[in-house]
Amino acid sequence: MIMLHVIAAILFLGPVTVATSSFHVRAVEAHNGDTQAAGAAKTLFKITQTYGVLSLLVPLLGLAIMFLDTSYFRQGVFHASIALAVIAWALLFFVIIPRQKKLMGALGLLEADELEGKTFEVADWAKAKAQLSMFGGIWALLWVIIAVLMLL
Repeated sequence: MIMLHVIAAILFLGPVTVATSSFHVRAVEAHNGDTQAAGAAKTLFKITQTYGVLSLLVPLLGLAIMFLDTSYFRQGVFHASIALAVIAWALLFFVIIPRQKKLMGALGLLEADELEGKTFEVADWAKAKAQLSMFGGIWALLWVIIAVLMLL
């Protein structure tokens, strides 16, 4: 079960971390007219969304491990890891993905049903890029901290 937990973390959290750290660069390049960057931004956005949801398997497997061996319930590092994971996912689902979606909408790269009846405007692309860079870095840092806690 621990092996599945680690493999899920590698397979699902790794791609989301790469996508969140690369998306904003490609989106700004697409805004500046680079059509290849537009395709890359679209792919990175889909990776963030899809793998972000799939990464929820990581804590589910972690909780299953805790229920199989209740000695984990007495160790504070696991509780701290769960709290940090909740913060990380809140950041991903309520901050990063909506901001990425706003940039995608402003670029006209969302699916037709997602564009319908909505206006996506980005007043300052440099600021949007900087903010996504910061939030992507925080996302990555939280997972590094969680990994270190898991090894204690």
